[in-house]
Amino acid sequence: MEKGCQLYKAREIIGLPVVSLDTGKEIGVVTDLLWSHPKMKIICLVVEEKGGFNHNRHLSFTDINSIGKDAVTVSSADVLEDEREHLDAASLNQKEGELVLTQDGQNLGTLNDVIFDVNEGKLLGYELSTGLVGDLLTGRMVMSPEMVATWGKEAIIAGFTGTDRGDQGAVSDMQW
Repeated sequence: MEKGCQLYKAREIIGLPVVSLDTGKEIGVVTDLLWSHPKMKIICLVVEEKGGFNHNRHLSFTDINSIGKDAVTVSSADVLEDEREHLDAASLNQKEGELVLTQDGQNLGTLNDVIFDVNEGKLLGYELSTGLVGDLLTGRMVMSPEMVATWGKEAIIAGFTGTDRGDQGAVSDMQW
């Protein structure tokens, strides 16, 4: 893939066709993204294979030729792997909407999206939503992955308190 940092949100990739460069055929559609919070890397894309079988396959991030605004390209259909469990992986489809709290119990919102460098697969941030009205009035916040203290089953705990969030730059009001 190209050099340099190019930011994408997972939601921008979900729904894109996956095209094989050796045949020019669409081999599937991206339905989810799996990432490792401890490694701060994208692990793979979940691809629903074309052909009507509703069979999900995994596309390792290292096997992706390119991610563009209109398609994901791969060298051939052979790079798709059978779906398997990744023990430290998080799925956007499963984590979206999960509560994000500070250590002192302040609600920061819910996980809305994952921001990453499309060229390196590096996890760069978590986009948080405070609801429709909050998002419209102040925009969505982006929390650095380094600020997550606990990646729980029911909540994500930010490693700071509500009173020091602005001082540490843990959450930005960056508009996307």
